[in-house]
Amino acid sequence: MKLGNKGNVAIITALCLPVIVGGAAWGIEVGYWRYDQVRLQQAADAASYAAAVVKRMNGASTTSDMLTNAATAAAAADAFVTGSDTITINTPSTATPSDANSVEAVIHRTEPPIFTTYIRCIVAGAQQSSCSNSMAVEKVSSTASFQDAGDACVLALSPGASKAADFAGNSQLTLSGCSVMSNSLASNAFNLQGSSILGAPCIYSAGGAYVGGTLTLTDCASVKTGQPPIADPYGGLTLPTAGAPENFNANTAQCGHTYSAMAIKNSVTLPACADGQAYIISGGNLDLNSNAVLNCSGCSFYLTNGAGVSINGNAHLNLTAPDSGAYKGMLIMSDRSNSAAITINGDSTSSITGAIYAPDANVSYIGNFSGASGCTQIVALTVSWSGNTTFGDNCSGVAGAGGKIHIESIVRLSA
Repeated sequence: MKLGNKGNVAIITALCLPVIVGGAAWGIEVGYWRYDQVRLQQAADAASYAAAVVKRMNGASTTSDMLTNAATAAAAADAFVTGSDTITINTPSTATPSDANSVEAVIHRTEPPIFTTYIRCIVAGAQQSSCSNSMAVEKVSSTASFQDAGDACVLALSPGASKAADFAGNSQLTLSGCSVMSNSLASNAFNLQGSSILGAPCIYSAGGAYVGGTLTLTDCASVKTGQPPIADPYGGLTLPTAGAPENFNANTAQCGHTYSAMAIKNSVTLPACADGQAYIISGGNLDLNSNAVLNCSGCSFYLTNGAGVSINGNAHLNLTAPDSGAYKGMLIMSDRSNSAAITINGDSTSSITGAIYAPDANVSYIGNFSGASGCTQIVALTVSWSGNTTFGDNCSGVAGAGGKIHIESIVRLSA
């Protein structure tokens, strides 16, 4: 090769070198951005999953701060940088606005260019100082959601009680269209023992289960243990406010009044409750003596300040919750800090239709009866069962029908 040709090659190489170096630099930087985007996507996935778990567990009580805090903590365990990156939580997700159970996490990161800044400046013919502030913004998003796995009509809220949902003795219970759920993490959170017979679509337990009686499941092969706990379905319900307690007189009793106790000794028919009202019992008990009769259609009872319920086995009940208004479907409500026991008993022709809600108390259901068309729900800290009956969420068209208690499946990330 002649010397002149070598010089040409050197010149061409010198002219192409910036392009070669620039292309390599561009590839390195874009590759780094892509790697960073993958890591941020993992953080967004963790964030949306964590927020959806919080939404599932807290239900109507979930706040935006609760979701953001859970999402940020989960994302920070991956590639999210607190203080410089930003995270936004949308619920429902903008990707699935019709899914009320969905949560979307959106993460933004500003990437300072390194090599590409010089390339852009050279191409533009600009001074470095005039284009050094050009920044790249990365955005990733992820959506997680949970789906209803079924409906419960017996729910034990205790997070750790032994035998939180307890079926014992010679009880025979058939749950139609609804299941049992125990939020307890105890090894025997669901307990079926003795000569008890229980039939249900499914049994769910956050902890374990002991099955010593006869269990028939129509929708599940066996008890589902290790399930995620579900939120208090009535956690967002505003409960009544008690007034100064009055002495109860069955002949003049009115809904909306506060009574120190309610003792039913004979046959009593109480007036229905107006919207947002309840018969309030403060301090004493709702007691039904042997052979007493209590009728009330469209009524709610509220227990506070240590008030409980004690119903004799020979008493007769014909109680129906309101079918509209603030306390639709709510038959018996207990203050969230009221631990007084509720014992439900009665003769075989009794009927109570609606929800029994006692988030800090035990409900013992001993009676051999259910509500109209089987429409009854029990949501309590713990539930003890020793009666013989058939009931469930067969509430369609029944006065006093409350909302369904949904059992959610595990949270899933959207594809």
